[in-house]
Amino acid sequence: AIKDAFGAKQKVSVEAMELDLGSFASIRAFAKKFNDKFEMLDSLVLNAGIMVPPFALTVDGLESQIGVNHFGHFLLTDLLMAKVLKAAKAHGVATIVPVTSAAHYDSYPEGIRPTIADMNDESTYDRAKAYGQSKLANVLFAQELAERYKSQNVLVNSVHPGGVDTELGRHIYDAVGPYLGYENVKKFMDATVNQISWKPKDASLTQIFCAVSPKLKEGKITGKYYHPIARETVPDPHAKNKDLQKKLWKLSQEYIKSH
Repeated sequence: AIKDAFGAKQKVSVEAMELDLGSFASIRAFAKKFNDKFEMLDSLVLNAGIMVPPFALTVDGLESQIGVNHFGHFLLTDLLMAKVLKAAKAHGVATIVPVTSAAHYDSYPEGIRPTIADMNDESTYDRAKAYGQSKLANVLFAQELAERYKSQNVLVNSVHPGGVDTELGRHIYDAVGPYLGYENVKKFMDATVNQISWKPKDASLTQIFCAVSPKLKEGKITGKYYHPIARETVPDPHAKNKDLQKKLWKLSQEYIKSH
């Protein structure tokens, strides 16, 4: 993967480290190794995620999509924040880029379900709505984080990368195959969706913009939501609900603290 990204002859130092965002223990182990090895962190891109899997719980007892896509990133950011703040102090600014999705426009009616029990209710689990919920959580998390650290020159902007030709959509076949037929779904995906999807190198440009853009840094732009490529966009109306934003932060803090 490193060779594919940078080429065999490029003099770029890249180090892969093991991290499972579905496990608080793995996140804590990764953060310790990172913090022990590196002095500071100029930009943190929260890019990992899962989409529309069958209902399952993480090892820490969370519905898997909200667990991986939101709670995992929440904990990871918290554990690395001291290094981000150190970079902001040393270099004038640091950035955090939560990668969300336009799917956040299609969450559950209440936006974010109010309790862990509600999130974990298998009887009302909807794969697509649960994914939308987790992506709305990314937007709310980015906004709250931006508010909390703006005065310390940490800029936080969330990004929808577009539909990207990766393995993220592998569970789509499981979700709709039983209704439309697996072969029909494959033909449709090959003929349409896969043809119009962004390639990863192109889809990454908006994340890169929010991570390193001089325009963004000089303007101290933070708490915004972007679509490809680097277009500021208005998020779902739920993102304007400050009460929802604060409650999600508190719920996340309390659950992680107890686990």
